[in-house]
Amino acid sequence: MPGTLTIAGMSAGLASGQKTIGPVTMTGVSTVGSIVDTSLGSGDNTFSLPPAANNETISAVVIFLGSTTATVKVRTNLNSGDAGTQIAPSVGAGLPFAVLPLPAGVTSVILNASGIVTGVELSYI
Repeated sequence: MPGTLTIAGMSAGLASGQKTIGPVTMTGVSTVGSIVDTSLGSGDNTFSLPPAANNETISAVVIFLGSTTATVKVRTNLNSGDAGTQIAPSVGAGLPFAVLPLPAGVTSVILNASGIVTGVELSYI
C-alpha cells in the first residue's frame, strides 16, 4: 500500500477568529517501503532516493530531525547549486520536520547541516 501523510491543525487567536487547516492528505503513487534513520555530519549530506515499485515516482520525503540547534537546509540534485531552504532549528514547533514534494527528475535529497545532528529520519512516500 502506498504511503500517506495527513496534516490537520488550527490557528487560534486571529483577529478574524480561528481557522481550521486541512485535513490535507498526500498519497504516494506506489509502495516505497523505505525509511532511512541516520545522523548528519557538518556540511552536505546526500541521500539517494530509493527505488519505488514498478519504476514509479516517489511523491515526497518527510524529514524528521532530532532536537537540534544546528542549522539544517534542504535541497535536491535539481538545485544543488542553491543554498537550500532552512528547516531547522525551528521555533516553538517541537521537533523540526519538513515535507518536501519531489518533482520529476529528483534523484537525491541533500541536507546541509552546520554541525552534527542525530536522530534524523527520512520517510519516502
